[in-house]
Amino acid sequence: MTDMWPQEEGAVFDANSYILPCYPEGTISEMSSVKPGATTTAGRIDVTASTALGDGIGIALKEATGAGVPERIPVLFYGACKVLYSQTGTAVVMGEIVMNSITTTFYSGAATVGNLWADLEAGGGASFIMGIALQACAAGDDQGLILVGKCV
Repeated sequence: MTDMWPQEEGAVFDANSYILPCYPEGTISEMSSVKPGATTTAGRIDVTASTALGDGIGIALKEATGAGVPERIPVLFYGACKVLYSQTGTAVVMGEIVMNSITTTFYSGAATVGNLWADLEAGGGASFIMGIALQACAAGDDQGLILVGKCV
């Protein structure tokens, strides 16, 4: 695995990022994608771990070991963040769209963009683009920066 941004971990530009405290509904790994939770309490943002391709809307910046443990976790909805690309992915091209690949990895790249659009259409409105790649990576299982929340 190659770390394309070795001097940083997680969200790297906090001053211009949208990081909101969210209530975890279960176990969530640090730096994994999250989706909206089932709880709809007024004044709260509830999140749960992504369970399907492209259903992520943000990236958890802290681990939750269970529902409400800790009570809230920071979730990045917009900003630059270092992520792990999927082992099944191909080379990632800077500027290409990125979406979550189930939970802890992300994928993109010129060879998979057609698949991304197919996945978005097949999701029936439940699949989302996570952002765009800010760095090129040679292959899957590399770490690189994405701009979360920036879509084409």
